[in-house]
Amino acid sequence: MKLDFFPAILTDADKRNFPTITAFLLGLSLPLSNQLLKVALILALLCVLRYRDMKYLRNLIVHPMVILPALMTGLLALSLLTHHHEAGPEMVEKYKKLLYVLPLALFFLLHSAQSKALFSGFLLGNGLVLVLSLAGGLFHLFPEHIDPANPTVFKLQITHNFFMAMAVFLWLERARISQGSGRIGYLLLALAACCNILFMVQGRIGYIALIAGIGAWALLSLKPRQALLTLGSGVVVICLLFTIPNRAAERITLGAHEIQNCLQQKTGDAYSACDSSMGQRTAFILQATQLIEQAPLLGNGAGSFWYHNPETGYSVNNPHNQYLLETIQNGAVGLVIFLLWMASFAIAAWKQPSREKSIFITLLVIYLSGNLFNSFLLDSTEGHLFVILTALLLAKHIPLVQRKKNEPPLPSRPS
Repeated sequence: MKLDFFPAILTDADKRNFPTITAFLLGLSLPLSNQLLKVALILALLCVLRYRDMKYLRNLIVHPMVILPALMTGLLALSLLTHHHEAGPEMVEKYKKLLYVLPLALFFLLHSAQSKALFSGFLLGNGLVLVLSLAGGLFHLFPEHIDPANPTVFKLQITHNFFMAMAVFLWLERARISQGSGRIGYLLLALAACCNILFMVQGRIGYIALIAGIGAWALLSLKPRQALLTLGSGVVVICLLFTIPNRAAERITLGAHEIQNCLQQKTGDAYSACDSSMGQRTAFILQATQLIEQAPLLGNGAGSFWYHNPETGYSVNNPHNQYLLETIQNGAVGLVIFLLWMASFAIAAWKQPSREKSIFITLLVIYLSGNLFNSFLLDSTEGHLFVILTALLLAKHIPLVQRKKNEPPLPSRPS
């Protein structure tokens, strides 16, 4: 008698359906719920254990996009032996998600439809967030759950705007390949999301991600004349934002003043001068510079960054900049490893067919720009997002490379 400890939905008959449904849940959970994300990750692991398609396992294990994230986590864990910081174990715990690249890549290798399902789930989740945010911000619905002055839904404003900026680009890409009412619908969604980012939800990271994403997408996906027109229109819109009073312009101007006030601080009022969003980020940079000078090559170890404002009692171990965080903790070695991971992602993305290349490169540009103002690998949702994207790209890249290797060489022409 054969025992099967897996539920019936995981039988071979569902080999195409269940991984695809799981990929959809994985995308849907990102903008909605960390608990749902954990469930989707467990289901993905069950799929890998049940179907065990290990044909490309050897190629995956030795690939830089698997090795480099694991090396980052390993170096951080080893630093606990030589450096003792209170936040060190917590920091290593947050980096453990980087080890998910390999099992998730095996998961995405199960069926080609998983890629579309993942992005469809992500867009559906963002669409739901957009509808609720517009309802709360414009019509003041659900006032006990949504603040009309800052109508975030499910996530904090940084994550809300960052994911919405990604959704704008993906909706524009779907509009580009659609026709008729479908194209109009996607364009309206993109326009509504832009308004939500710029004029409703607070947070400047969304502005940067939106500009970087649309710019990269236009250059990679559109014809030269269309790209020039899109970029020109973007410049006009940016100019209008600074000439017509609006929340986006006010937030950008306020951020510039906050940086200026912090840089002009006097010794006696250093903390009060930097007690603002961009002021604190400026103070983080100044303190990070001192820490990097202490250990430029190998860093100060996990959890070594610490900022404390005695006037307000505010303290944080996150410099809100992924590049600074890597250099502080693992030195120049850690920063190089992180940048090599990003470079490996870019190289693999560039070798994809044109549409996939455009999508992955644009997502990378958005992610890199966002990391200038936040440490996204520390954050649960944003960190899992890039791990998932790395695994998905790897699952597309490895078979593509193998197919090219197995192709017979073209016959040489007689001279």
